[in-house]
Amino acid sequence: MTHKILLPSLMALMVAACSPEHEDLRQWMEQTQKDAQKHIQPFEQPTVNPSVTYIPPKTTGLNAFSAKRLNEGIAGHNAPNINRPKEVLEAFSLENMKYVGSFISGSQKTGYIEIDGHVYTVKTGNYVGQNFGKITSIMPDKLTITEVIENADGNWTFRNAELLLDNSKDNQSIKTDN
Repeated sequence: MTHKILLPSLMALMVAACSPEHEDLRQWMEQTQKDAQKHIQPFEQPTVNPSVTYIPPKTTGLNAFSAKRLNEGIAGHNAPNINRPKEVLEAFSLENMKYVGSFISGSQKTGYIEIDGHVYTVKTGNYVGQNFGKITSIMPDKLTITEVIENADGNWTFRNAELLLDNSKDNQSIKTDN
C-alpha cells in the first residue's frame, strides 16, 4: 500500500518539476530584447571637413628667437649698466631709507641716509635702492632719485622718486612719480 501512495505522489512531483517554473522571467527577457532592438538608433556617417593647407605668412626678416635680437632686447634703450660694481645702498629698498639731513661745503653737497640705525653719506651720482636708482640732486628738504624700471614690454623707463627730510623718528617719507 505504501507503493500505491508513494507512486502517485512521486509522479505528481515529477510532473511539477517538469513544468516551466520561470516562464514569466523568460517572457520578460524576450520582451526586453525585442524592445531593445526597436530602440537602436541608426548609425550616422560622420562628416569629415576637408583639410586646409597651412600657408605661413611672409617673413619680415625678424626672427623672434634670434640670439642677436634677444641680446639687443636685454641691452635695450635706457637699460642700466648691469656690469658695474654695486654700491652698498643698492641692497636696500627706498622704503627702508630715511633722509635725515644734508651738509653743504662750498659747491659740494652731501646727504645723510639712515638705514637700520646706521647713517650713510651720499653724494649726487651715488646709486641707491633696488631699482638702479641714482641720486640726481640733494636739497636741504629732499633727495631726488631717478630709478630705471623695466616695464611689461621689456623696455626700460625712468621714474623719479624723492626721499623727503625725516624730522621725526617715526615718519617715513617717500614720494614717487610714475
